[in-house]
Amino acid sequence: MSLFIWTALATVTLATLSLALRLARQAPPRTLPSPRDTLLPKISPTEAADLPYPPDILPGARDVATPYGVMKVYEWGPKDGDKVLFIHGDTTPAPMLGPVAHDLANRGCRVMMFGCDEKRRLSLLSFEHMMLTTPGAEDLWGRGYSDTPLGVPHDARLFGMQITFAAASSSLSWTGAASGGFSLVGFSLGGGIAMAFAADFPGLINSIVLLAPGGIIRRLPDEYETVFFRYPSLLPSVLPSSYLRNLVGKTLGLKASHSPIGCSDLRDQSQMGPEIAQAAQVMGKKVLDIPRIVQWQFDNHKGFIHSFISTHHYGPIKNQHSNWRRVCSVVKGDTSQTSPLSLSSKLFNSKILVIFGETDSVVRAKEVSADLLEMIGNPEYVEFKVVAGGHGFPVPSSEEVAKYISDFWGLPSSDSLPT
Repeated sequence: MSLFIWTALATVTLATLSLALRLARQAPPRTLPSPRDTLLPKISPTEAADLPYPPDILPGARDVATPYGVMKVYEWGPKDGDKVLFIHGDTTPAPMLGPVAHDLANRGCRVMMFGCDEKRRLSLLSFEHMMLTTPGAEDLWGRGYSDTPLGVPHDARLFGMQITFAAASSSLSWTGAASGGFSLVGFSLGGGIAMAFAADFPGLINSIVLLAPGGIIRRLPDEYETVFFRYPSLLPSVLPSSYLRNLVGKTLGLKASHSPIGCSDLRDQSQMGPEIAQAAQVMGKKVLDIPRIVQWQFDNHKGFIHSFISTHHYGPIKNQHSNWRRVCSVVKGDTSQTSPLSLSSKLFNSKILVIFGETDSVVRAKEVSADLLEMIGNPEYVEFKVVAGGHGFPVPSSEEVAKYISDFWGLPSSDSLPT
């Protein structure tokens, strides 16, 4: 009997060791998949079309496989138009900058929208018009329908690679010698990404427009300064996933209860983050409901929380003065501080456009403009504009924002556009 027991124990032990060795040899996962893989295969096309963020919400959609996971890109507009790459903010996916992109596409631009931060709602008229006539977009890592890369910090380098992946996936040349280069429009976190990319590749960039830009923010709102966001590598080992979910949900003003396929009921919008609440109140017709898109993303993207925390620790949101000074050197034509390749860039000896929200409590116009002026040295190299609204101003003030950009670039006025 004792021999039988010892034999059984030995067998179990060997089996356990064998399983442990097999698991040890397995490579850890490289990505956390987006709803493209975890949700869409389980629902019908009709259900997909009814999602707060349908996968074909913008024209020119494509899924691009990369070493860091699959990313969603949208691109549309006249093929021979001036190329413009939009980079969204930290919380929402690509559709957020649709109204501005729509306007610029109607003025002849080829647009690629590169996703991340505001929350807003489009009217039925503007959304249908955009579907017929405009350019493109993309979801940043861990947002919308783009996967979350694991094992790499969500810093300017990772997002810079995403820009190159998006550009390389186009049927048009965005970076070749004959491409003519492209301009950047970055909102919030996207502003920090835009400046970091331009600092490394100024020869590719024609012009820079910053909308309430991150990068040199002196201080984030208190809820974003919690100690938990400062040490992201410790969070999964120290805190349970449910606590992390509640922490991020509270920070963003979202409900932490999980609701598959659709999304949880929204909180009172007065409790949401400043850009989400404002955008939800802007337009009455519910076609593109950004607050619900953010909640749906929170409910259904398994990698969003990881990407959000990593971005706030490593991303180009604060303390990016070195990159900004490098860009300012190119813009003001400082030959002693720029590479020879930058001298032929349209960005060399040019001007930056920066647009702020009048009541923005996240990116304060007075502070950012003062710090940027200190770096660039001469006000003739930067143009500041202020529009009504808080951090979510690009939607309620989209026409004004588009006009400022169009005037800055010398595009046709809206009065001269075909109806």
